[in-house]
Amino acid sequence: MNRLKEVEDVISRHEKFIIGSHRSPEADAIGSQLGLSRALRQRGKKTILVNVDGVPRNLSFLKGADAVKKPGKIDENELSGVEVGIVVDCSDLDRLGNAGKRLFAGLPIINIDHHKDNDNFGVINHVQDVAATTEIIAELIEYMGLNLDEPMATALYAGIIADTSSFRNDNVGPEVMERSANLLRSGANARSVIVNLYEREPFTKLQLLGKVLSEAEFENGVVWTTITPSLLEEVNATGEDTEGIIGTLRTTEGAMVACVFKELPENRVKVSLRSKGGFDVSQVASKFGGGGHTVAAGCLVEGELEKVRKRVLSEVNKRINA
Repeated sequence: MNRLKEVEDVISRHEKFIIGSHRSPEADAIGSQLGLSRALRQRGKKTILVNVDGVPRNLSFLKGADAVKKPGKIDENELSGVEVGIVVDCSDLDRLGNAGKRLFAGLPIINIDHHKDNDNFGVINHVQDVAATTEIIAELIEYMGLNLDEPMATALYAGIIADTSSFRNDNVGPEVMERSANLLRSGANARSVIVNLYEREPFTKLQLLGKVLSEAEFENGVVWTTITPSLLEEVNATGEDTEGIIGTLRTTEGAMVACVFKELPENRVKVSLRSKGGFDVSQVASKFGGGGHTVAAGCLVEGELEKVRKRVLSEVNKRINA
């Protein structure tokens, strides 16, 4: 069955779409939204872009990023006439967040994703095991015969860079390199992507990184650290400043798994997990109601920080020893 044709047929038959991505978005989520929206507008369609947490500061450089709105900023008049929902880079509808999920209630949904644990929640599920969802969007744009211009190519390239960790993960193969080369030929601004994703850190984030790394622990191939609200307050950092810290932890020589435990309000803990390959962190995340990829996964766990940390580390060590 040709999923690309199914998706194009739905797009052809309808005029107004709402496009959403997962909470705490990164470049693959936002890049997929922006690339797809621009493609649909080339076809004369109308689009609304939504993300419960908005666009991260380091992705504001992408053209059209200001069109991505939080649910509370979208009024009823804008929603009038929406016929189809498209959800990108999202393994299940809960990842839209409650406020985001409500905007898709009652709509037929096209599910476009690359997570292997996707639960196929859409009327159409175009789910492929590739490095990034923006790869799938690029293929769809090509299939529809649309013009892949510079803003579109840059947004899609940013997604690939983010989800391959700049081509360092084991999800990199000939296909993703060929797709990236095509995006560059179409005008993707590679230097702008690298600068904004990796070379535009606020000083508060660097201060936070120093504090967090100084308190990290390393044992039996597992390196971990903890981020608390009091620590954020101490250096005047924001929740957004915590993004990327897990990647630095993962560079520890001898570490199989890196973990960051971030204490949140209402007795919840955000757990980020990374590996260097050979250990599937998505299995650990799924044990606690989360998911992701073999080398990058996460979950949101209810409970006291210390108890959650102990439970997750115990599960990681059990799987390492097995």
